[in-house]
Amino acid sequence: MFNLIIAAAEKAAPAAGKAPNPIMQMVPIFLVVIVFMFFMSRSQKKQQQKREEMLNALVRGKKVMLANGIYGKISEVKEKSFIVEIAPDVCIEVAKNGVAEVVEPEAEEKK
Repeated sequence: MFNLIIAAAEKAAPAAGKAPNPIMQMVPIFLVVIVFMFFMSRSQKKQQQKREEMLNALVRGKKVMLANGIYGKISEVKEKSFIVEIAPDVCIEVAKNGVAEVVEPEAEEKK
């Protein structure tokens, strides 16, 4: 098996006896990795931007689900946090990043 690989490598080598540059053989792999990383960072940036828009659009009275699964209603909006009422007369302060999603009224009715 190794003899076949060696024979194929010898046929692929230039006639002058010079071996192909190994860096040039790696260029296609590097290009694929770079393109893959570009598309991954682009999609992450879009998701982050969408989440920031969602957090900035939150106002008093919106029902939200927190990252730990607690449901509540925003009773006050601060600069870096929300005051969320999770039960009558029970309010907690939550960092803005602690809000996982906005709960739509239609979604509650379906449950």
